[in-house]
Amino acid sequence: MAKLPKEQPVVLIMAGGKGERFWPRSRTNSPKQLQKVYSNKTLLKETIDRALTVTSMDRIFIGTNANLKIEILKKDPNFPSNNFIIEPEGKNTAPIIALSALHFQKKFGNPNLIVLSADAFIDPVKEFTNTIKQALFETEHGLVLLGVKPNRPEVGYGYISAGKPTDVGYQVKAFFEKPDFKTALKYIKKKNFYWNPGIFLFRVETILSEFEKHAPSILQALKNGFPFKNFGDLKNAFALLPSEAIDTAIMEKSTRIRMVEATFQWDDVGSWMSLERILPGDGFKNHHQGKEVYYHKAKGNISSVQKDLVAFLGVDDLIVVEEPDVLFVSSRDGIGEIKSMLASMRKNKVLQKYLD
Repeated sequence: MAKLPKEQPVVLIMAGGKGERFWPRSRTNSPKQLQKVYSNKTLLKETIDRALTVTSMDRIFIGTNANLKIEILKKDPNFPSNNFIIEPEGKNTAPIIALSALHFQKKFGNPNLIVLSADAFIDPVKEFTNTIKQALFETEHGLVLLGVKPNRPEVGYGYISAGKPTDVGYQVKAFFEKPDFKTALKYIKKKNFYWNPGIFLFRVETILSEFEKHAPSILQALKNGFPFKNFGDLKNAFALLPSEAIDTAIMEKSTRIRMVEATFQWDDVGSWMSLERILPGDGFKNHHQGKEVYYHKAKGNISSVQKDLVAFLGVDDLIVVEEPDVLFVSSRDGIGEIKSMLASMRKNKVLQKYLD
C-alpha cells in the first residue's frame, strides 16, 4: 500500500443549493445549509468542523454564489473570506468542480482534493475521518468516491456496483441512477451495491485530465479565461457551460475510478422526511424537534416546532414546521409536492416575502 501523502488535502464544500424541500426554514437568501436542522450548528458549520478532522482551515474552501458568501460570513465571520469559489450561476456540480480544480492547481500544485456536500448528516465523525484517510490511499490510482451500504430501498439516491477489491476499496463496475421502489428492493439485496453519497476524492491533476478527456467543453471554456481578470469574464464563461453533474460528466465515463466503503451513518438531509432517520422517535414513529411534545392516539408525525408545547390528537402522518412567520403543515403523502407549491406561491406578490 502506498504511503499517505504528508501534504494536507484541500477540501471543497459544495454549498450553493436552494434547499427548497426544507421550506419554510430554508429560504432563497438563507437556504438549508445555513440553518440548524438536526443540531445546534448549521449544516455548513457541521461540514466545516468535519473537514477540520482531515485538514486545516486554510485549505477548506466553499463553493457557492456571491449572495450566499455574504450570508455565510455573517453566520461564521471567522471563516477565511478568501476561501470561496464563486459561481456566477448554478450549473450543477461539474463546472464549479472544474473551476475549483484550476484554482487549486494554481494555488497548491497537485494536492488531493476532497469534495463534500454542505447538507449531509454523518455520524460518528471519527468514522468519517478514518474512511477519508483510507480513501486517500487510492487517489494515486485515479478518481475515488465513497459508497454507503444501504439499509432501506431508497429511491432518492444513486447506486454504485462494486467490483474487484483494491488496496482499501473496490473497482467500480457501474453506476445506477435513482431507481423505482421495486428496483431499489433488488439493489439492497446485492452485497456489492452501495448508495452514492457524492463524496469524491482525487488529485487535482487527475480530475483535470479526466475533464479534458470526458468533458472538454466545460474545461476549455474555463481554461481559456483562467485566471479570470474580473467577475464579468467568469460570468461570460459560465454562460457557455452546460448544467451537468460531476457524476454524469466524469464519474460514469471514467475508467479510472475506485470506491471505498464508508463506515459511518449517512443521510443527505434532503427533506423534512429525513428527520425521521436522524431524530429519536417514540414507539409510534413520531419524531419531534423542539421543546415539549405530547401525542394521544397519534402516529407517524414529524415536527419541528418552537412553541413550548405541541400536542397531537388523533392525527397520523403529518409534518408540522414552525418558523416565526410561517406555520407549515403537510401530509407525508403530499410533501413531495412542496416545490410545486412554492412555484405557485411565487406567482403571488403578497407571499414573496415568505420565500426569499
